[in-house]
Amino acid sequence: MYKYSYLPTQQIISIMTSKENNQMKNSSQFMFYLAGLSMLGYLAIDMYLPAFGPMQQELGTSAGAISASLSIFLAGFAFAQLLWGPLSDRFGRKPIIITGLLMFSVGCLGMLWITDTTQLLVLRFIQAIGVCSAAVSWQALVIDRYDANRTKRVFATIMPLVALSPALAPLMGAWLLQHGSWRIIFLVLLAITLLLLLPTLFLQENRKKNSETETQKNHVSFFTLLKSPVFSGNVLIFASCSAGFFAWLTGSPFILGKMGYGPNDIGLSYVPQTLAFMAGGYGCRSILSKIRSEIVFPYLLVGYAVSMIVLYLIAKFSEPTMLTILIPFCFMAAMNGASYPIAVANALSVYPQDSGKAAALQNTLQLGLCFIASLVVSAFVNNPLISTTTVMASTVILMALGYFIQWKKKADRYIQAVEKHS
Repeated sequence: MYKYSYLPTQQIISIMTSKENNQMKNSSQFMFYLAGLSMLGYLAIDMYLPAFGPMQQELGTSAGAISASLSIFLAGFAFAQLLWGPLSDRFGRKPIIITGLLMFSVGCLGMLWITDTTQLLVLRFIQAIGVCSAAVSWQALVIDRYDANRTKRVFATIMPLVALSPALAPLMGAWLLQHGSWRIIFLVLLAITLLLLLPTLFLQENRKKNSETETQKNHVSFFTLLKSPVFSGNVLIFASCSAGFFAWLTGSPFILGKMGYGPNDIGLSYVPQTLAFMAGGYGCRSILSKIRSEIVFPYLLVGYAVSMIVLYLIAKFSEPTMLTILIPFCFMAAMNGASYPIAVANALSVYPQDSGKAAALQNTLQLGLCFIASLVVSAFVNNPLISTTTVMASTVILMALGYFIQWKKKADRYIQAVEKHS
């Protein structure tokens, strides 16, 4: 005979409520963890920028050699993602994040004792290789954990914080320099990394682990990803809108400098656009809880296109001021803040079991197009206003092409569905 025991209704409700609260708490903690992973790479890029002068003096080297440490970091950060992405799909996110953060920690720790430029460049390259494992894995973790609709809202929560990093990191670095040597900057980065390592040790992956046979069967190559119209189209949208932003970052010091603004004013000019990007991201999160992303997305891209064209016309046919330039640019930043989460979620959701590889390819292509835009602006820096706004306006063509590529695929699916049911 079986015996059954019954719990009072009130006790059942209490247990369910407690479980829901724990899930919400864990979700909040997970969000902070994702934010830390997403911001770490940008902190490593920007926090030491104010220390270029002191580093040059202490190491007894040229300004070009110190600048090369940034270039080599960006190169490693871009291309090492192609290594970490497939590895995270094969072995899981947790071991890849741990390995990468340990490499980054070693690179930061070594900065406490370097004495020449060669050591600086080697350690910065090690840092770049290590930290980009976090840049790839945090996006893949979102795809692993949440459904498609929730994914876009999570990206809309995290990405504004990523945009905030380049604005805050130099200020943090400058503040640390007032209280010690430039080496303390890397000591702080080491401490942040160790704080991120602790929750990583207890990370529970939601990703389904395939057997070796299943992995080979479901293997998706980089070429397969590029052949996907949804992936390629959304990545092109993401990369082209980012390239417009990077073109401005490259040319704006020269543009505003010619207008007579000093370094402090130029630095403060980045605050409104950062706030606009954050407003766009969090506004997108709110909107997506009520309206489907497929409806919102094209309006955001039209807003981006209009702001870029207006900015070009202002530069071409008027005597622009900081205010007349920043108004359309901040509008563009808000559109980017709202559209990035949708484009990234769309791209990475195509092959969820290979989201690490997809994130790696997406980020590499994005950084590559941003580098090209920056390079073109630098090549024509003698006329910075026209060259910068021309490059920014030209990204509208690539953005429109990306939207057409991914839209045509959806349209074809709709036609096939109609024909099937007719």
